[in-house]
Amino acid sequence: MARGYGARILFWLILLWLSRAEPLFAHGDHGDAAPPEGGISLVAFDGFQVELLTSPRPPRVGEESKIIIKILRSGSLEPVRNGKVLIGVSPVRLLDHSGPQHNPLTHAADGTDSSSLYPAPEMVWAGSYTLVRQLDQRGPHRVRVALAEVDGRSFHPPALFEFYLNVAPASGLTPQLVFLLLTALAIGGVGIYWVAVRSHSPLDLSMPLNLLDVSWLDRFVRWKGFQPALQIPLLVLTLLITLLGLFDVQDGAKNLATKLTWVIWWPAIIFTFILVGRLWCVMCPFGTLNEWSARLFKPGRMFPKFLRNLWLATLFFVLLTWADEQLGIIRSPQMTAWLILLLAIVAVGTGILFQRRSFCRYLCPITGLQGLYSMVSPVELRMGDRSRCLKDCRQDCYRGNEKGEGCPMFEFPMTMERNTYCNFCFECVKSCPSSNLALRFRPLGKDLWAASKHWLDESYLAVVLVGLTTLVTAQMLASWSQWISTLSRLIPVSVRILMKPATYLSLTESALFFLGSLLIFPLIVILAAWLADRMAGENGKGVKRVFVTLGYMFIPVGLAMHLAHNLSHLLSEGPGAVPALRRAIILYTPFDAGNADWRVVPLVSSEVVYWLQMLLILAGMIFSIAVGYRLARPLFDRGEATGKALVPFIVLSLIATLINLYLLNQPMGMRHGI
Repeated sequence: MARGYGARILFWLILLWLSRAEPLFAHGDHGDAAPPEGGISLVAFDGFQVELLTSPRPPRVGEESKIIIKILRSGSLEPVRNGKVLIGVSPVRLLDHSGPQHNPLTHAADGTDSSSLYPAPEMVWAGSYTLVRQLDQRGPHRVRVALAEVDGRSFHPPALFEFYLNVAPASGLTPQLVFLLLTALAIGGVGIYWVAVRSHSPLDLSMPLNLLDVSWLDRFVRWKGFQPALQIPLLVLTLLITLLGLFDVQDGAKNLATKLTWVIWWPAIIFTFILVGRLWCVMCPFGTLNEWSARLFKPGRMFPKFLRNLWLATLFFVLLTWADEQLGIIRSPQMTAWLILLLAIVAVGTGILFQRRSFCRYLCPITGLQGLYSMVSPVELRMGDRSRCLKDCRQDCYRGNEKGEGCPMFEFPMTMERNTYCNFCFECVKSCPSSNLALRFRPLGKDLWAASKHWLDESYLAVVLVGLTTLVTAQMLASWSQWISTLSRLIPVSVRILMKPATYLSLTESALFFLGSLLIFPLIVILAAWLADRMAGENGKGVKRVFVTLGYMFIPVGLAMHLAHNLSHLLSEGPGAVPALRRAIILYTPFDAGNADWRVVPLVSSEVVYWLQMLLILAGMIFSIAVGYRLARPLFDRGEATGKALVPFIVLSLIATLINLYLLNQPMGMRHGI
């Protein structure tokens, strides 16, 4: 029996030795290199073995890596020396979406062409041809190898091979890891604090926590310096951005004005709407100028009644987006500065002529966008106990008193049921005599279905945002210019010959932009409303009411598209603001901020960005269907017709989702230089 156990042990030892020895026979002496993780690393070619090795294994972002091609003779595994080998390495997605391929034997002297091949000298170990590179992106990379001469034999054309390797994140405490660690600490700290507050709260634990019961937060929002502490730094920063835009280098890729405005602020602000509603309005420099000028001049007139809606704001937002696409505002520091000055002048002028924040409520180009998206926010400021308001309400929260100003956004807290126009200035909290305001968490998107009223201007804007974002995304495609060129042929030749190509192409693009966003997609939704009303039968409520009510189900679709679109800019192009900031500090301050290294590494790999975009788009469609169902049930009296009537709108939501999934899977260019 002992002999049997001994035989088994010997068998497994031999098998283990063979399994460990096989890679050695196959790969030869690697030194400090090792085969890469994933993919094929060894191929046979005309009596040779060509193997890909890396050092370190796996290569890491930001570190010097050796990409090694080891060539051995088949059978003897003898290293092949004095060969001529060229190697190139690039991220897979970049190569897959690139334009015409380069000659594999060309060498870019400046090293900027990531798809070119570079001579790889024989280094350290015999038969090991090594390319030393610092890789700036994580994720899958393709290694292209050209054998021009091996063992005295020349190959015309060179023998080409492709390998794949995975680049790991940078080691150590990277900014990404530090961010994750701080996020985890913040979540843990908030959790501990929340539990401590709830355990000492005299209120029913089944009721939502009123954050104003937290003493330090209540004192902070009642503090007279609450708003100035947020507003003044933003005003100073806006002034600096304006000066840099006017007088600094007119290169959008290097000027801090364009970087902070369009690469950081605009992509990031979309995320604040769904987290904290319109809190940005409190610190917005244009809103601040509007409110300060209104307090200074104390105008007696209200904004014209027929314009107290979102129609003007919607028009201004569409015009601003069009100007960006046609004039390239985001790439021009001076145009960015002039836009800031124009908005500042309009904000001050509105404050001189009309009461309170009329500019923020009715004219700001993004007031409608942030109002609709703020309805998704999980935070709300509402009255606490309605009976207390009804019993003794002097409307101080709206009119103001010695403790606080009246609501600058013309909202009456007792009847307010949506986040659309509440900017969390907390003036109502200061002025309410009975302290009957509550700041609470609530379900995401509750305003979309819980509000008792819906408005045509808001529903129309929700629909427009879907069409607008789709067109803006499509304009970034590599094939967009070809589509516009084809459409321009619809212009009669007799008219085209009177214009330059750039003119009629711009006219075609502009016509498609305005017609598509303002007319075509809204008409399609109106058609869906007509079908829904017909399918509802006796429970139909009319085309207008169906459009106005169910149009709100497109808010999650547009929001998801906006988030997906701007996520790429923020994560991929956002780090480009760092060298621009360093450059500005070096030029205009006595401080040393280090060298402005323009070799920017995205915060995450393109693969991570891609899947985040896909998840956002799909989540938007799911949320849209859920919101649509909640809106349709009371609209159609909860009858059996609800399901049938909702079908056209679900189909439109699906079509918008499919289109954007397709667009985001096409080759795109960056809008901002990095």
